[in-house]
Amino acid sequence: MNLTQAYYESRFENLFRASKGNEFQSLFERLMGLAYKADFMACRPWGNQGDRKNDGFLRSERRLFQVYAPNEMTAKDATAKITEDFEGAKLHWGKHFDKWVFAHNATDGLPPHVQELLLNFDKKHPEIALESWGLEEFRQIFRKLSSEDLIPWLGAAPTNETKTNLGFHDLQMVLETLGQRAAPANVDVRDVPTGKIEANALSESVATLIKSGMVKAPLVESFFAQWHDETLGERVAESFRAEYQRLRGQFSPNQIFPALQTWVGGSELGSPEHQVAVVTVIAYYFERCDIYEAPRAVNS
Repeated sequence: MNLTQAYYESRFENLFRASKGNEFQSLFERLMGLAYKADFMACRPWGNQGDRKNDGFLRSERRLFQVYAPNEMTAKDATAKITEDFEGAKLHWGKHFDKWVFAHNATDGLPPHVQELLLNFDKKHPEIALESWGLEEFRQIFRKLSSEDLIPWLGAAPTNETKTNLGFHDLQMVLETLGQRAAPANVDVRDVPTGKIEANALSESVATLIKSGMVKAPLVESFFAQWHDETLGERVAESFRAEYQRLRGQFSPNQIFPALQTWVGGSELGSPEHQVAVVTVIAYYFERCDIYEAPRAVNS
């Protein structure tokens, strides 16, 4: 995986994990529309008829989608909602589809009551292929998109050329901004052991971004050595550790990375050069500081 692809996949995964309710529906429609063009038909609610239990239809594959990404719902309500959607889809669209897809954003797996319900549907209706699509299935669809699709949606991405051309000036504002942020004192910075990416089960896209940043990570050390404020490096290290500890209590390792990107680089994406600078700084502290968990020692 190259740097550009890793950047886009990391952005998509972050959007996928963060989207709920109508936001996830919109994300689904945009992705499917870009990937399949006119072959995909989105279905908008119409008056008191709603969408008749159709969240999208892929004509060439006779595949009907039901999108499910609630903000909050009990097991009882979830079971009732999914049953209503499936039975309604059969009633209104049965002659048009052979495959029914339960599209969800449960990145850590479906709960048992939902799995049991889908298995029961499958057993009772052998004429319909029941499918469950989550992050991995949508990631494969995302990989169909071209740069013409991705740039208007997610902006320009860094490239290997951008990484090669990274210089001190690209890092200066990032580091100065971080250096102004308050953080706990008296924190030791340790080297990152080998195997840290594996120990944190980081996705391929996040791992690729970190490895790409490590190529230029020595530039960060040189920057600190030459900068007029000799305390900057330590202040930035302390800020990183404090922010990581805050995020660690809220997010998974793969969700922490884009959160760190926003924390380091700001909410605006900025230029590809700025994005590479941000990734380089994160990689430097990933390699040399206590962000992310160190792999456990293996007893011989």
